[in-house]
Amino acid sequence: MKSKIIHSGLFGLAIGDALGVPVEFQSRASLKQNPVKKMQGFGTHHQPEGTWSDDSSLTFCLAESLCNGYDLRDIAKKFLKWYHADNWTPHGKVFDIGIATSKAINEIANGTDPVLCGGNRETDNGNGSLMRILPMVFYLRHEADLQTIYERIKQVSAITHAHFRSVFACFIYVVYGLQLLKGCDKKMAYQNMQVMVNRFIAKNAFEPTEIDLFKRILDSDISTVPEAEIFSSGYVLHSLEASFWCILTTETYQDAVINAVNLGEDTDTTAAITGGLAGLIYGFEGIPAQWINVLVKRTEIEKLCNELETKLIKSPKYTVSTIKETDEFFFFWEHQASNGGTLTKSCLTQWWAAPFVVDQIEYKTAEHWMMSKKAELFNDQSTLTKILAATSPEEVKNLGRQVSNYDDVIWAENRYEIVREGNFHKFSQHKVLGDYLINTGKRILAEASPVDKIWGIGLAEENPDAKYVDLWKGLNLLGFALMEVRDQIQLS
Repeated sequence: MKSKIIHSGLFGLAIGDALGVPVEFQSRASLKQNPVKKMQGFGTHHQPEGTWSDDSSLTFCLAESLCNGYDLRDIAKKFLKWYHADNWTPHGKVFDIGIATSKAINEIANGTDPVLCGGNRETDNGNGSLMRILPMVFYLRHEADLQTIYERIKQVSAITHAHFRSVFACFIYVVYGLQLLKGCDKKMAYQNMQVMVNRFIAKNAFEPTEIDLFKRILDSDISTVPEAEIFSSGYVLHSLEASFWCILTTETYQDAVINAVNLGEDTDTTAAITGGLAGLIYGFEGIPAQWINVLVKRTEIEKLCNELETKLIKSPKYTVSTIKETDEFFFFWEHQASNGGTLTKSCLTQWWAAPFVVDQIEYKTAEHWMMSKKAELFNDQSTLTKILAATSPEEVKNLGRQVSNYDDVIWAENRYEIVREGNFHKFSQHKVLGDYLINTGKRILAEASPVDKIWGIGLAEENPDAKYVDLWKGLNLLGFALMEVRDQIQLS
């Protein structure tokens, strides 16, 4: 996962939106003659440079609501407040709103149940719910059940767009985004999404004629489709296909969103949908700074990102408080080399030799990953180079203690996610390890280290207190991170 993941997604979406606002409704042919290459102002809606539309407004409303938990009525109220220009407008006025969204919000104002507000006819398949669904990727990042993910997406989409086609487009988009959050590169995430969604389809009695509409996304590689056959109207299926096409045919955030804008027609929404995913792929640092700097209400957006990050990203799925008395434990500790390749509990440790590759860099062990990311976090390039070159995890651990510019508070905020991500790569890239982890079932994984009170439980397995979480001396962060990885591998 890239750094500042929520900033990456929300800023990525808003900047794509702002790039497209000035040329909305222009044809592809016109933009071929005079393509968008940078952030500009005025044009179609006569708005200043860096101005975003309803796409970002409703995305921010959803994100703001999720900061206080999942509540459909609160989400609907946030949409209504925006509609009256009291919330998340760039300049205090709503200047761009889709017909379906407008009708739905009027239903909200009349007191209709939020899930009954959106249109459910075939003609109600604009891209109005797809353009704002991104925050659900962050909210659902710990959810392992696809049916639950689908039902949540269905509810949120239905506030403005209730037809199956709109719901399923949002579902595909979110499943892809969840794969990106797990550290998959964009092509692997696309392939995983196809497998997962097709399995989900096989388990549900969806209308075949509706599913057939998604074949270009689900049964082949959308990136191989010629540009002339990629459409960019306000139709939800066009927007979904165009966003995946732009993502998979480019190699930078900038190229992805610029290509999306220059497809023409619904330029702001195509670029917003693309930009949200491109932000997740290339990270906040991959978005041109000059575009970030001119974005309207940048400070307010940053505050929203920070709040959502605090609520959703930095809280582990598993903690001591989630363990029930009936849960069984699977204790492990200490690294011991296997005899003849036989797997032992030691494969769960950070020191187990199982090299994996991420962004063309090989990490010899999960410990190498952890300490290299520690060096990266504190901009210590010299120690980073030594860590990657080191042969033993013990040497790597000692190098990690030498990282300069170290700040204990910053490390405490980032260490868990770093270790979780590294172990996802380790266990997903070695099937035999992944199978071993899955075969631990539903048991609580606990590093029974009598000396480690952060990554372990601070007690040996033989200690009678080890089976009573209230008596643990440590946080067991490694055990809980591995449980999240177990869920993620099962989902994929």
